[in-house]
Amino acid sequence: MSELPCILIAEDELPTRNGVLKALQSWSQGKVVLQTVENGLEAFQYRKLHHVDLLITDIRMPGLNGIQLLERLKNEGLETTSILLTGFAEFEYARKAMALGAVNYILKPVEYQSLIAAVEAAFETRKLWKQSHSDSALTMPQVYNDSIRKALIFISTELSNPSLGIRDVAEHIHLNASYVSVLFKEETGQTFSDYLTRQRLAKAKELLLGTDMKIYEIAEHTGFSSSKYFVKVFREAEDLTPKEYRNDRKKIHEKSGSDRDENA
Repeated sequence: MSELPCILIAEDELPTRNGVLKALQSWSQGKVVLQTVENGLEAFQYRKLHHVDLLITDIRMPGLNGIQLLERLKNEGLETTSILLTGFAEFEYARKAMALGAVNYILKPVEYQSLIAAVEAAFETRKLWKQSHSDSALTMPQVYNDSIRKALIFISTELSNPSLGIRDVAEHIHLNASYVSVLFKEETGQTFSDYLTRQRLAKAKELLLGTDMKIYEIAEHTGFSSSKYFVKVFREAEDLTPKEYRNDRKKIHEKSGSDRDENA
């Protein structure tokens, strides 16, 4: 079984299905397994065979609708944390769904911010992030201000932009830059600059250990203005260059694997 959390998207309308998938791909940056199916029956069959941490399902689907899907999963002992999508304010359906494991309810057309906020809330409530990924670039501080929550999501999607600044974030959430700067520090306990750098370094570590990308490619992918600057910032934070960090962790991993083989 994969250590990564899994989200299953059940939606019969192709544009909505693709839109939700692309939004979650942008948000998750490869740290979540994303699967899509076209109807409730396919979702049920998939869930019978695979572990699913979060189900995002349309209510109105041919064959087996969203409520029937949740009922069948519960009857089979496969109750799954769920988020519902619908084009109508079907509150009777929503109340029924909540009793079947649904944790949120989103109206179509699905807005990116609403979707990501609902998914993050589900992950936080159900503790879906695996411990091994606790230092990932996806780990965001728990905040209570909706504007700063939107800001954090925006930062995660713009991490590779080397010119990303507080003014860009402020413009995105329609607030004054000076006010956002103060509010950001109050909510996260970090300045915007410190938070951005830490997120970029966390993402860089993932790429150093999980890919064969060259150092300059990782620098570009994580929004550092140059590989030289990336190496400088990384060394200040880790007392190692990115190359040394990669080699050091690989040696530790290889030694750990060798020890397991000897003890087998």
